[in-house]
Amino acid sequence: MKWLSILLLVTLTACSGTRALQASKNVPYATLEQTVQLGASKEQVRTALGDSTAIRFDSGKEVWMYTYPTQSGAQGEFVILFGEDGMVKQVRSGEVYQAGK
Repeated sequence: MKWLSILLLVTLTACSGTRALQASKNVPYATLEQTVQLGASKEQVRTALGDSTAIRFDSGKEVWMYTYPTQSGAQGEFVILFGEDGMVKQVRSGEVYQAGK
């Protein structure tokens, strides 16, 4: 029974991660690059881009993710790390990896 509970928990976690990726807001890359600067606040980013996928950590840090269309036609992701003070500490962007079908 314990293994069944663990399997169910792992399955639900995997499903929730997939939904989180699909829930990301699609924004043009130029808008993301111009709007999100180191030191910007959550409110500044939210006002400019709207809400999107957010992951909150016990440490007080938070990650927000937006998606954007790339020139190759793939999907890109723009990830923002907010510190405990609610300010942008780091950003990362790149194409979303697509596993072969």
